Amino acid sequence: MSYDLSAAIPFVVIVALLALVGGIASVTVLGRSVVHHHRTRVARHESIPAYYRHLVLAH
Repeated sequence: MSYDLSAAIPFVVIVALLALVGGIASVTVLGRSVVHHHRTRVARHESIPAYYRHLVLAH
């Protein structure tokens, strides 16, 4: 039994491209967040555990 995979290849390519774009977007958002929190933490002269403890307890 043989299957026709000609329609599956474009689908796989589209899914792979969407995954790539999503991964790049996630890394970008995470990077911006880390940079923002680093600048805030350094400006307050707080250690990493103290800064994130305040963030967690504030919610």
